[in-house]
Amino acid sequence: MFNFILTQNSTPIIGWCASLLGKVMEWLYVFFNFIGIENIGLCIIFFTLIIKILMFPLTIKQQKFSKLSTLMNPELQAIQKKYKGKRDNESMMKMQEETSAVYKKYGTSPTGSCLQLLIQMPILFSLYYIISNVPAYVPQVKDYYEDVSHNIVVDYDYFKYMNQAYDDYVKKDGDEDKYKYIDDMLDSFSKISDKKVIDVLARYSTEQWNNLRDSYQNFGELAADLSVVTDEEWDKLLDAISVEEKKSKVEKFIKEKISTETEVAVIDKEFDDKAEEVSVSEKKIMKINEFGPINLSQSPGTVMGLAILIPILCFLTQWFSSKLVMGANKEQMADNPMGNSMKVMNVVLPLMSAFISLSVPAGLGLYWVCNGVFQIIQQVGVNAYFKSVDVNDIIKSNVEKMNKKLEKRGIDPNKVASFASTNTKNINSKTSVKQNNTVSNNTNRKYKTGSMAAKANMVKEFNDKNRK
Repeated sequence: MFNFILTQNSTPIIGWCASLLGKVMEWLYVFFNFIGIENIGLCIIFFTLIIKILMFPLTIKQQKFSKLSTLMNPELQAIQKKYKGKRDNESMMKMQEETSAVYKKYGTSPTGSCLQLLIQMPILFSLYYIISNVPAYVPQVKDYYEDVSHNIVVDYDYFKYMNQAYDDYVKKDGDEDKYKYIDDMLDSFSKISDKKVIDVLARYSTEQWNNLRDSYQNFGELAADLSVVTDEEWDKLLDAISVEEKKSKVEKFIKEKISTETEVAVIDKEFDDKAEEVSVSEKKIMKINEFGPINLSQSPGTVMGLAILIPILCFLTQWFSSKLVMGANKEQMADNPMGNSMKVMNVVLPLMSAFISLSVPAGLGLYWVCNGVFQIIQQVGVNAYFKSVDVNDIIKSNVEKMNKKLEKRGIDPNKVASFASTNTKNINSKTSVKQNNTVSNNTNRKYKTGSMAAKANMVKEFNDKNRK
């Protein structure tokens, strides 16, 4: 009935990323355990930092592409306007050539930003599975669940059919259900279709652990109450079991183990020992999941209290980091018709993360909070870096890299550069005029120091100088 193995994501690419990054989480846990600190929250913080550092080069590339997009967009829009309404094959091919020439001039490609996103997506999805199901990826944590999980796999059917016998043949109408905690314990496993025991236990609240412990502790009492159930009633109940192997197992246990007072006493002692195992495992599991007053294995929406800080901080950190990213690209956003929509999304997405973090283990919410904090620190540094970097240096570096790639493919970079300059010459002059309607003479034009218009003019002058 139960699958004892934990759920690791098996989706191609995402599953592979999760397995690889899960090793990082395991190494962190082993390291901190070695120095005497056994805490999942601390592992999550450093795990988030490591992932942020690993993904930093992709962040820089995305920011560079955003800066270049500010310069390229006027030229690309001019091309689109030039061929607006033209759907013949020749015009479409010329439009594609001229668009490609603009990207080549800046040493980038239309997929300059998409590629980074495609690389990041499986990583981000795999992080969800690791943080929300730590025992599946950290064997040392899984060990704390092993004894309890094994007992549940063995005993679940006994609890199920003995509890059903009590409800059907012992409890009278109107009586309070003295074994309701057994109902709740059974429900916690029966509500999932693919029953992975440790997956369920990894999300257990304190109340659910108490229900599990009480179920084992009072098993002997339940067995004693069932002494009034006749053989015919047991047979009727057991006949309802469709799986023959399960029926044989349950029937043997009931008819051999709880048929006499001596056997009931033995069972009572056996299940009392298992109740003690539940208590010991719970203490260890709760301890490694403690993060101050918050238990990272439980959902903030179910335990409330100070755990509600996780969703609140989740929203604030992600919202502020989005503001910093938009601030770095405000000139691009000003000319982007989707700018307003992006502003809305930068509020909606943090709200969604905060809402989701209410219903998932607090450990995942802690990851989002840490990710937001590190993103803020990183973005402040990135913004300062790009303020000190000349956009021409970025273009020059991009062009050099592109030329090396072309040479490896046996293509002459000079011919490509000549084609790009020829096809964008008229576009450059038109977009330069658009950037300042108050002055018609390019040589006399004045720009605000450090503005994108000034940088665009520098790029134009650089290209014009190379064409001479």
